[in-house]
Amino acid sequence: MRLTWIVLPVFAFVSSAEAQPALIAVMPAQGVNLTEGQCDAIGVIFANAFAREANVTVASPMETRNVIQHAKTAQAAAAQLGAVEYIELRAVQLSSRVILTGIRYDKAGKELFRAEISAWNLDDMELASTRLARALAWRQPISNLEPYNAAGANWEAPPLPAPAPSSTISPNAFGLKSGFIIPAALYSHRYISPMLSLQFDGRMGTRDYFIEFGAGVVVSTDSQYSNNTMRINGVFAELGGSYYLSKGSIAPYIGGGVSPRILNSSVYHDYTSDYSYINSNDSTGARCAFYGQIGVTFTRDSRSRVYSEFRVSQNVIGITDDYSTSEGTGTHTYYPTEFALQVGIGW
Repeated sequence: MRLTWIVLPVFAFVSSAEAQPALIAVMPAQGVNLTEGQCDAIGVIFANAFAREANVTVASPMETRNVIQHAKTAQAAAAQLGAVEYIELRAVQLSSRVILTGIRYDKAGKELFRAEISAWNLDDMELASTRLARALAWRQPISNLEPYNAAGANWEAPPLPAPAPSSTISPNAFGLKSGFIIPAALYSHRYISPMLSLQFDGRMGTRDYFIEFGAGVVVSTDSQYSNNTMRINGVFAELGGSYYLSKGSIAPYIGGGVSPRILNSSVYHDYTSDYSYINSNDSTGARCAFYGQIGVTFTRDSRSRVYSEFRVSQNVIGITDDYSTSEGTGTHTYYPTEFALQVGIGW
C-alpha cells in the first residue's frame, strides 16, 4: 500500500506532462485534382516538417480530422484541441505540377502569415512541404524557387537565410514588471516599510533559458512620519538569468542575478511619551543585492508574455541608521532580506 501511494502520484504527474495540448494544429489538406489519400499524405508530411522546424508540439491532420468534423470550423477545432495557432493547407494539382499553399492563423482566427510553393510532381512533395513548413514557422517568404531547373529535372531548394525569431517561438520579450516587496532586517528589531516597485523588464535568450535586464524605481508604502520605521526609496537596475524547467507554453523557471541600486533610507525615532521626535536620520548611497527567483511564464507562445515570480534578495552593502538619544549617539547597520512577489508583461 505504501508503494502504491508513492507510485500513483508520480504516474499521474508523468501522465499529465505527456498529455499537454498541441501548440499548433494542422488541419487536413484541402485538395483539388488529388485523392483523399494524397491529401492526407501531404498533411502528415507537412505537420512532421513543421514540428521539426519549430520544435513545438503539433497536432497532425490525422488528429484534427475527427475534431473538425464535429467542430465545423478550423478555429473551433483548434480551440477544442487547446492549440494557440492552427494552419490550413490547400493543394492544387495542374497536370503533374502541385501548388501547395499554407496559411497560419492565431487562435482568434486572424491570419498571421501565408506562403505558397510549387512542386514538379508528387515525388517532390516532401521537399516542398519542408520548405513551406520552414517559411511558415519563421514567417519568411519563399524566394528564388522554381518548380524545376532549366534541364527539367527535379529542383533542389536553395537554403533560406538564417531565420529571425518569430513572436510565437522566440522567448524574447520587452515590457513592464511591478512588485510588492516585504523587507526584513533579520536578527534585529528594526521595522522596514513594505515597498512597491515598477520597472522596465527585458528578456532575451533561447527556448531553454533567458537573460534578464531591467531598471526601475522602488517606493515605500508607509508615511514618512511613521514612528521608528525605516523607509526606503530609490532607483535600481538588475541583470540576471533564468532557466526554463519545461518546454511547454506554460513554463516554470528558476534563476538569479545581481541588482545594483541607489537608495535613500530615512528613520524617524520617537522615544518620548508625548510622541515628539528626538532624532531623524536620512541617508543616501549606493547599494547592491543578489537575488534568486522562481517563476512561471503563462503565455510563453503568445505575442504577449505574462509571467509571475517570487524573488528573495539579499542586500550585501549595509544600510546605516545613525541615531542620538539622551543616553548618547550610535550607528546601526542593516542588511535587509527582501521577499517580493512580482508580475510582468512583455511583447
